[in-house]
Amino acid sequence: MARALSVLRKHATGMFRTYLLLALRQFGRNRLYSALNIGGLAVGLAVSAYISLYVWHEFHYDQFHPLAERTYRALSVSNYDGQEMTMTNMHESFGREAKRQLPEVEQVVRFSAGMGPVWVQADADHQQKPANVGFADPSLLTVMGFSLAEGDPRMALTEPGKIVLTQPLAEQLFGRQNPVGKTVTYDKNYPLTVSGVFADLPTNTIFQFDALVSLASMPMLGERKKQSWEYAGFLDTYLVLRPGTEVAKTAEKLKLINKGVKFMDAKASFLLEALPDLHLHSHSVSPDTRQNLYIFLGIALLILALATTNYVSLTTARATQRAREVGVRKAIGGQRRELVMQFYTESFLTTTLAVGLGLGLLALFFPWINQLLGIRMNGRVFDDASYWLVLAGLWLGCSLLAGGYPAFLLSGFRPQDALKSTVSGGKRGAGMRRVLTTGQFTASAGLLMCSLIFFAQMRFLRTKNIGLDRAQVVAVAIDKEMAPQYAAFRDAVRQWNGADRVAATNTRLFTPFVSIYFLTVKKTQKQSMVNVLTVDKSFFRTLGIGWNLPPAGWSDKAITKELQVYNQQAMKEAGETVRVVPHPDPFGFSNQGLQGVVADFKLFGLKHEQSPVMLSVVSDTSRAVVENGGYLLVKLNPNQDVPVALGQLKLLYEQANPPAPFDYYFLDDAYNKLYEKEQQLATLVNGFTGLTLLVACLGLLGLMTFTVEARTKEIGIRKVLGASVASIVGLLSRELVLLVSIAVLLASPLAWWAMTKWLADFAHHIDIRWWVFAAAGAGSLLIALLTIGVQSIRAALANPVESLRSE
Repeated sequence: MARALSVLRKHATGMFRTYLLLALRQFGRNRLYSALNIGGLAVGLAVSAYISLYVWHEFHYDQFHPLAERTYRALSVSNYDGQEMTMTNMHESFGREAKRQLPEVEQVVRFSAGMGPVWVQADADHQQKPANVGFADPSLLTVMGFSLAEGDPRMALTEPGKIVLTQPLAEQLFGRQNPVGKTVTYDKNYPLTVSGVFADLPTNTIFQFDALVSLASMPMLGERKKQSWEYAGFLDTYLVLRPGTEVAKTAEKLKLINKGVKFMDAKASFLLEALPDLHLHSHSVSPDTRQNLYIFLGIALLILALATTNYVSLTTARATQRAREVGVRKAIGGQRRELVMQFYTESFLTTTLAVGLGLGLLALFFPWINQLLGIRMNGRVFDDASYWLVLAGLWLGCSLLAGGYPAFLLSGFRPQDALKSTVSGGKRGAGMRRVLTTGQFTASAGLLMCSLIFFAQMRFLRTKNIGLDRAQVVAVAIDKEMAPQYAAFRDAVRQWNGADRVAATNTRLFTPFVSIYFLTVKKTQKQSMVNVLTVDKSFFRTLGIGWNLPPAGWSDKAITKELQVYNQQAMKEAGETVRVVPHPDPFGFSNQGLQGVVADFKLFGLKHEQSPVMLSVVSDTSRAVVENGGYLLVKLNPNQDVPVALGQLKLLYEQANPPAPFDYYFLDDAYNKLYEKEQQLATLVNGFTGLTLLVACLGLLGLMTFTVEARTKEIGIRKVLGASVASIVGLLSRELVLLVSIAVLLASPLAWWAMTKWLADFAHHIDIRWWVFAAAGAGSLLIALLTIGVQSIRAALANPVESLRSE
């Protein structure tokens, strides 16, 4: 028995070695064909691997925490006259009381991502403005499993006056030195001791920060932080529940905890959201986020399918060249299963080489693609063994699927037909090849249509009049401590010839950080969420905001007292038609009454409906802007070179001897950032459209190659009988053009349905026009004609003597 197994093993090894040598010989004999097969599969696998890696990264947010499956974030749900409002920010005492009163709560973690950018300084030569400096309980490091490269995670955040830095910030502040024990200055006034440095943080976590300050430090960091600690809800509160706890019952108990906490809605109900679900399934997350991921995954599978079908098309297109080989092997006793194994070996070798090349391309372009698409993924995503198992499954699946049809088709030739060279493969495989080609171009044409609609919608978002002029407007950040220097700086900018107009506001425009007041409509006693901005008189002229009803004497006199003005949407929600000002304030907010009505303008872009806005126009601009920080809006002179103008503006700022370095942003950039996710999706679809067209063209080239080989003698006879080159080209191209036309017809309703669903998420969007489908169809046909034109013209120009010699 053992001897028989040994012989069988040797036989199998010998057969495999033979198949491998035959496959390598085929690769060497048909270099171009092999390069097309391997290259097409490699590109498809690289793109699919990147997309699946990104989707994997997004769906595995916060699953690395050791207690993730038992950790929940508290969410309060309040109702204001039918308007549901959810909040995750709790008062600092909420978490303490939950831990004290509820035995099922094992641990509590309180965390704040921060309250805007803060200056952190090591010395005069090393200064950095992080994206945010957060606050956290000591338990964040131990419960959430964040590891430290330097410092003790059990002690790093236990005492007031402690800060833990991320590695990038630590290097910017201290270079290569170990910063533990050294002092940094927080917000220009408050010294903190560095107690640790984070190891490389995962990118797929909702806990994003540049540094963490111990939560106990907060009352010591200035009056504003102290007031937030005492009166405000600013902390995300995470509860680690004991095993077996009923989550819904614990959420009900939080209502009782909440009644004893000041400064929170006593009538609020509570939900507990699982930590791993927060990124994609939280109440605060738009369904668009999940929808886009499913779109990406669908595109990845589509590209992989197209690359695989392209391999099948190219392999079967060359069936006639393998027919004599199959006939000889069968004539000398070769079994069909052996031939199937031979062709499967070629398939496995092709996909193995393609996987290796594809992973090489992925590793080479990984950082560049991340930067191009604005995606945050670091190398840690490659450490997950389960992802590599999925990738191995893709490799195996591609090998079996790509090799299956060609293997059974080629091994099924009858030896007598193969040796007589009468194999055309036509009727046996033509139907499948037509289906594959039509499917490839259906996908390609559909993506091309989607790409054109993406482009049109993104152009609409950027060019549509939103009620204010944001072009070439620079917003210069004004620190709250700049009160003594602010007036001098503002006046200097007004006199500078590089500024066309100058205004001030307390709000960073085109961000979610706009104050909200819940105002009660006097007529109906219903509450309305109103966005509130404090601005100066120049704000309206600088940004080109129109007036429906300006305040009395607006053009003739300076502002001497604070004025309250509303936009049209606010008046609509209040049910007021104002014809004369001043007018009683429909919300009862100001004793001075309503002083004016401005035209609507979009604070949050075109994805959302128009929001009601109240603007407080102040006389003492310096106080209003600097009180809690603000922005000087500078409309640059259109004749100025922008980089030069920014340099001059920075010089004017520095001449005022400010307490903080020059910081600015352009309103246009902030507005475009509102559509960052949409632009990311559009960029991906554009890239994938090009790739699918490339793969489809390779498949079409393979089918044309097959057609020419199958009809070589027919072409020769037609030329001898006087057929022109044009008629032969038309004969060869007619069927393939018909297949592409059918593909365009199939793609049009699918693209229309998909894009109609996508556009429904925008409050303002384009109408889908017929020309999009006509242009995409014409483009697909043109690309197809260019692809098959070379092969068909070459066949039409060939010498008929060569094709008829065997006759």
